[in-house]
Amino acid sequence: MALDTSEEEQVEKIQTFLRQNGWFLAIGLVLVLGGNFGFRSWEDQKQAAAEAASDAFTTFQTAARESATDEDKRAAAIDLGDAFVVDHPNTDYAVLAGLQVAKLHFSAGNLSDAETALRSVIGTASSQVAPLVQIRLARLLGAQDRPEEGLTLLAEPLEWAGFMAARHEVEGDLFYQLDRRDEARQAYQLAVNTAGEEGLPGLTMKVEDLTFAAANVDPAVTDGSGGNNDAVSVEDAATVRDAAADEPQAESKDNG
Repeated sequence: MALDTSEEEQVEKIQTFLRQNGWFLAIGLVLVLGGNFGFRSWEDQKQAAAEAASDAFTTFQTAARESATDEDKRAAAIDLGDAFVVDHPNTDYAVLAGLQVAKLHFSAGNLSDAETALRSVIGTASSQVAPLVQIRLARLLGAQDRPEEGLTLLAEPLEWAGFMAARHEVEGDLFYQLDRRDEARQAYQLAVNTAGEEGLPGLTMKVEDLTFAAANVDPAVTDGSGGNNDAVSVEDAATVRDAAADEPQAESKDNG
């Protein structure tokens, strides 16, 4: 009988609680269900937006590739890229579009416009993409005869993992542009130490050319090739080519 009495008391307590708080529970239930529905709706919208951004970015990439030899198509691709950055701000897609727009401007010889395109996305780049933007911008500053600014940019604290070799190589190019040969050689050596196998030949030749130049030795004599070693030229498929990087060969030949 005590057990039955206890159960009846518990039931009565629950009923009393429901009578006193039923309205609040109903509101809470609505909020929970509504919140769940709202979250799912937000997730669906987010997924749809991501798919739309992916499709738009693919369209822009296609336009950029087709504009390689056509100035009108290049201008149209740049407009498409600029619109994409505006329509999809604060996304890695926008950053990648900015990089591509900068490349298109550079291929047309518009270095200041290329710089503007990079700076427009550098503030929203994620930690995974920011180093790439910094490297491209540093090369572009070097191409505009502003190597000191490029070095300052590369000194910023970023998560450089995966980009260390490229960063050190650009530092070497900028130091060389400033005629700071020892620092350039050290930077190139760091690039060699952190590069994969595919990047070693060109980097190694940069180090060797500066080492031979410092010792007043012609590398063509030491390797027996007798040819014109122009491997010190600076290349970046997406940004700039530093013509000044060919000077060590001429100097080493004069000294030889």
